Amino acid sequence: MTSPLAPVDQMHLEGLAIKREQLRRENPQADEIQIQKLLVKWLHDRPLDAPGRVRAL
Repeated sequence: MTSPLAPVDQMHLEGLAIKREQLRRENPQADEIQIQKLLVKWLHDRPLDAPGRVRAL
């Protein structure tokens, strides 16, 4: 049985993958660790559309 929120979780993961690729294009010299740090920074610095905590990766 799948969760009713499974599509939301999938969209979240796909969005992270898209942002990760954008960061790779913007920072071609960065290794995977640096890209991950940039992604986490983006997650924590971006304005949210609702109050609450940011989900951990």
